Amino acid sequence: MSSTCLTYPLISLLLFICMLLQTPSAAAQEPGEHQIKAAMTYNMLRFMDWPDDNLPGQAPQMTICIAGKGPLGSAMASLQGKTVKSRTITIQQLPAPPVIAGCEVLILSDLERGSVINLLEKTRTIPVLTVSDSRGFARSGGVVGFVLQQGKVRFEINQTAAQRHRLRISAQLLKLAQIVTETP
Repeated sequence: MSSTCLTYPLISLLLFICMLLQTPSAAAQEPGEHQIKAAMTYNMLRFMDWPDDNLPGQAPQMTICIAGKGPLGSAMASLQGKTVKSRTITIQQLPAPPVIAGCEVLILSDLERGSVINLLEKTRTIPVLTVSDSRGFARSGGVVGFVLQQGKVRFEINQTAAQRHRLRISAQLLKLAQIVTETP
């Protein structure tokens, strides 16, 4: 067998591999689960109001704080610098243990259940929107919990928790949510 007979299939195979490497995959083009959750959080902020006494002089920034180092918190970094209700979003990674003063939104990202319960207790009456994708988050006292249903990202809202945090949620947003109640 001649060397040219082996060369053409080898060259064809190498060209095919190069084309595969250069073609973006469908997964790279579609946003991932956590990017969808970040985008949903951003859109939810437009349909929520905090008590007036929480925003001294209509602060020009909205602070989103992240407790934990999970993928949900990492995805929230994409919101840095965006504006909502004429306020620029600032993302702040909280140290351990978290200090939540100045946070208007608290993202609990990939924390142990005990840490989640502890933070929910610390923020129980503070005007802060608590968000997580931890299992049973909204039923445990969080305001917004992300869930996967049939492969799609959905969200639950705990209205009792929102009222306790003195947050007003638009009826439009409530229509899109699954409303849950706290379990003792």
